Formats: sequence, C-alpha cells, structure tokens
Amino acid sequence: MEGPIIDGEGLAKGPIAFIDRDGVLNYGQNGYVNHPHELKIIPGSGEAIARLRKEGYSVCVVTNQSPIMRKLWSVERLHSIHASLRSQLLEEHPDAVLDIIITCPHRNRDRCFCRKPWPGMLIKGNNILRNENRENKSIDWAGQKPKPWHPLDAMIGDRKSDMGAGWAIGARTFEVSDKLGLPQVIDRVLDVADPGDYYDPMRW
Repeated sequence: MEGPIIDGEGLAKGPIAFIDRDGVLNYGQNGYVNHPHELKIIPGSGEAIARLRKEGYSVCVVTNQSPIMRKLWSVERLHSIHASLRSQLLEEHPDAVLDIIITCPHRNRDRCFCRKPWPGMLIKGNNILRNENRENKSIDWAGQKPKPWHPLDAMIGDRKSDMGAGWAIGARTFEVSDKLGLPQVIDRVLDVADPGDYYDPMRW
C-alpha cells in the first residue's frame, strides 16, 4: 500500500496543530483500538480541539496504524473507528472539528517516509491544508532543527516518535501522558510564548 490514508480536507489560514491519536485524543489499549466501540476519548479532548479552532488553528491528526499492513483489519474498519472519534469529540463540544485525519498503514520494516518519526504525514497535511507542494526530503537528525513553516505550528503526542516528526518540520513539540492527553498541554500550546518541549532527535 502506497502513501498515507487521507480522511478530510480543509484550508489553513493560520497555524496547524498536528495531533497524534491514541494516548492524546483517545485512550490507547494493549494491542490496538480494533473497533469503533473500543475508542473512548480522553475527557476534555473535545473542549481542547474547540479551543484550538477558536484561536485559528487547523487540526490535523497524524496516526501510525500498522494493523492495516499486518492485515488485522481493513481501511474500511479504520474509517469507522475515525467516524467514532469525530462523533465523540463533537458530542463533547460542537466546535471540536478535525480538519484531516492522516494515517500511516505501514510497519517499521516497510521503511516508509510517512511513519512517525518520519514527517511524511505532517508534510502531506501541510500540503493539503496550505495548498503547497513540499516534498519529502532526507532529514539531518544530527543537524539543527529546521525552520518551521509557521512559528506556532505544533505537534502533540505521547511518544518520542511523535516528537521526532514534529522536530523534523521545525514545529513546537509537546509530549503528553497517555492518560491525560491533549488537555494536559492545551494551555501551553495556545501560549504563543511557549516554545514547546526540548527534544534531542539523537537520543530517542
């Protein structure tokens, strides 16, 4: 299967919040979230998304989901899980709209450029939302953090691989507990003076 799976569209006129899914918007579980009924949002996630949108952020969820390439379940199952995610967020707050959900279906051994910590999904989200044509390029993990596309772009995740993907595009990075998720850092993300968490790509 080539490239990431895209669900949604939008137009970014300001910063983009790139957000991991499991452990950030919804609770993860041992194995995977395999069915729509297994997905439970972390309380406050809908409110946090609504706050982002109120401050002019577009929202792009970026999630690694290798069960697809492992043939544990189908793309159709993925879309049903994401329909449940969207629905639960909107139930908590009517403005908790996700512009795009981008999914990498690959395994580590597939060596794709969209599986985090590689930034392919973030680049794809940026290109769709900003109508740009940025290309996947080699990353100098030992070099300087790249210049951000927008000074307030942010990557929020619960794993070092999320932080790596954010670092690779120059975004502010915010690491959360998988029990507290996005609500844990929403005040920081919306603080224009907060540079995000320090991340060393050579030590993850």
